[in-house]
Amino acid sequence: MPTQHSARHSIDLKQLETSLTLYAFKLRKLQRVWIPLQQYAPQCVLALWLIGVCVSLVTLSYYHWLVIAPAIGLLITLEIIIEEVQIDLLLMTDEARYLLDVTRDIYHRSTHSTGAPCRP
Repeated sequence: MPTQHSARHSIDLKQLETSLTLYAFKLRKLQRVWIPLQQYAPQCVLALWLIGVCVSLVTLSYYHWLVIAPAIGLLITLEIIIEEVQIDLLLMTDEARYLLDVTRDIYHRSTHSTGAPCRP
C-alpha cells in the first residue's frame, strides 16, 4: 500500500509541476507580446481619434468613422481581453504554485515523521 500512496503523491506533484510550468510558459509568452503592445495601444487609439476628428473638420464628412470607430473599439476590446487573460493566467499560476507548495509540505511532513509515506 505505501508504494501506491507514494505513487499517487508523485503523480499529483508531477501534474502540479506540469501545470505550473505550462501556466508560467503561457504567461511569459503573452507578456512577451503584450507588454510592448500595451505601451502603444493607448497611443494608437488616441492617434486614430485625432485623425478622425481632423478628417471630419477638414472634409465635413463623417463616413470615415465607419472605419475608424470600429478600429478604436477593436483596439480597446483587444486590450481588455488580453488584460483579463493575463490576470487569469497570473491567478492560475499563483494557485498552482500554492497547491504545489502545500502538497510538497504535506508529503515531506508525512515522509519525515514516519520515515515512509503515510497510508490512506
